[in-house]
Amino acid sequence: MSYIYELHAHTSQVSHCGQASAERVVRNYIDARYNGIVITDHLNYSTFRKMQDASWDEKVDYFLSGYKTAVSTASELDKNFKVLFGAELRLENQGDNDYLIYGMTEDFLRQNPDIMFVDFYEMAKRIHDAGMLLVQAHPFREDMTISDWHVLDGIEVYNGNSSHNSNNVIADMWAQRHRLIKTSGSDYHGVWGMRPGGIRTKLPINDNADLLSVLTGGDYELL
Repeated sequence: MSYIYELHAHTSQVSHCGQASAERVVRNYIDARYNGIVITDHLNYSTFRKMQDASWDEKVDYFLSGYKTAVSTASELDKNFKVLFGAELRLENQGDNDYLIYGMTEDFLRQNPDIMFVDFYEMAKRIHDAGMLLVQAHPFREDMTISDWHVLDGIEVYNGNSSHNSNNVIADMWAQRHRLIKTSGSDYHGVWGMRPGGIRTKLPINDNADLLSVLTGGDYELL
């Protein structure tokens, strides 16, 4: 028996570019016979552009809303379907690079209100100090640059977003060359752009600890 997990998906509650609610995201992946999904809503300045007067805790509550709705939906539809918490982080005023954070926690967000405004190396240090993984999303898209591979844990080598050319073949070659963790994700924003990605595992992933163990151990197949 094998298990399939999506590693890159957005909800319309949080990601303004999203076209599907958290409920619809979960329904679609259950229908597609996935066993779980990582919600990686955009964590960037644009996400909170209408909340300039809100406190950081209020912003975190908002950021969590898509994930929490997905969790509750899964519990109603299929209690075996796992919803994990992640993020797609972009640093303010430092280009268009995006970073998938695996193992993300609510406590980390609340304790790091400036995480979008530090530089890449400080961000990476905090991520690693917290025991999380730092994976650059679609680094070979136009207008993006590959970050220091010495600091990255991995690279998204397959991105299924049909609205962009992510040059996945180049990303795969780069990850292979520098022995980085390889990830795959649909970059789900709506059914219209869904090219299923993710990973296939031999053992189930029940929480973020399992996810990190699988990714660092390499015992999975890319979809």
